[in-house]
Amino acid sequence: MCSAAASIKAIFVNTPTNGYVPARVLKFQLGFLLEGTRGQISETELDVPRVRVADDVIVDYLRGVLRFSRTSRGILVQGTLNTTILLECSRCLADVPTALSVAVEELYILQPETEAEFTIGEDGVLDLAPLLRQEIILETPSSVLCKPDCAGLCPECGQNLNEGSCNCQRETLDPRFAALKALRDKLSKPNE
Repeated sequence: MCSAAASIKAIFVNTPTNGYVPARVLKFQLGFLLEGTRGQISETELDVPRVRVADDVIVDYLRGVLRFSRTSRGILVQGTLNTTILLECSRCLADVPTALSVAVEELYILQPETEAEFTIGEDGVLDLAPLLRQEIILETPSSVLCKPDCAGLCPECGQNLNEGSCNCQRETLDPRFAALKALRDKLSKPNE
């Protein structure tokens, strides 16, 4: 394998006033690889602050190394990116920062095929955002807790019970189980 193009380091320190970097930082110009020979490699180190990967996916940062390899069919992207996303606690709905490690390995096809999901145009621009969106969604846990003993929300008033109790009067027994309670009480009494 031929190693080409020195490692490129992309560092974005000035975040826009809306609080995140737009997804265009996830577009890479790889025309030099497309014009090169098979086996040519380029590595890129990412250290991107809060970025909007897609309309429904915003991550606190993206850090890691991506490897772009020229193949006979296009560009193979490989690497692992670390990030943190905000999820809601399953019990109290508080924001929970959740660390993710996203493995990326995908072939971007140069000549579009009907089955190819990811392609790279003749202009040499590779858009990593759609692939990252999919991988982040797949790595996102279905539920998280802010802490293992999270008390959740009061079902009556919505008070976060981790912050203190509420003044709601809760019926200790669901009325639908009253007949079962009466039967239990009757069976637990000694014979009279």
